[in-house]
Amino acid sequence: MKVEKADYVWAVLSFITVGVSFHFGYLLYGLLAIYGFMVLLFLYHVFKVKKQISGTEAAFGKITEYRTKKGSRTYYYPVVEFETADGRSVSSVYTYPDKEQKYEIGDEELIRYDPDDPIFFYFANRENELTDNYYRYILFGGIPALIVLILIFALR
Repeated sequence: MKVEKADYVWAVLSFITVGVSFHFGYLLYGLLAIYGFMVLLFLYHVFKVKKQISGTEAAFGKITEYRTKKGSRTYYYPVVEFETADGRSVSSVYTYPDKEQKYEIGDEELIRYDPDDPIFFYFANRENELTDNYYRYILFGGIPALIVLILIFALR
C-alpha cells in the first residue's frame, strides 16, 4: 500500500480526535470516530484502485523470474515482462506476494496494466487482490469498534 496525503490527514485527525475526546471525557466515542475515519479512508483507497483498474489494458506477460522476501516465511513476487499497446517493453515486479510460486518461469499469463503507468499491473484473474486487504482491515477493525460500542452501552 502506498502512503498518500489522505493517510497523513487521517493520522492527524486521529490524534486530534483522541485528544479532544479524552479531554471532554468521551474517549470511547473518539475511538469509534477514529474507526469511522479509517473506514472512510480505506473506502477512498478502494475507490482509487477501482478507478485505476477501470483504465487498464490487457496484454500477455511472460514470467521471467521471482523475487523473494524471507522472514518467518518466504514470499514470492513474480517478475513479468510484457509489451504495451504502443510498443514499449516493460519489466515489472508484481506487488502482491504469494506463499508459493504460482507460475513457472516462461509461462505467459494475461495481465492488465495501466497505460499511463505500465509498472502498475495485475494478473487478470487476480483482480480482487488489489482491494481485499482494505476490506479485511475494515472487518477486523470493526471487531474492536464493536467491543467499544458494547462498552459504551454497558457503562451508561
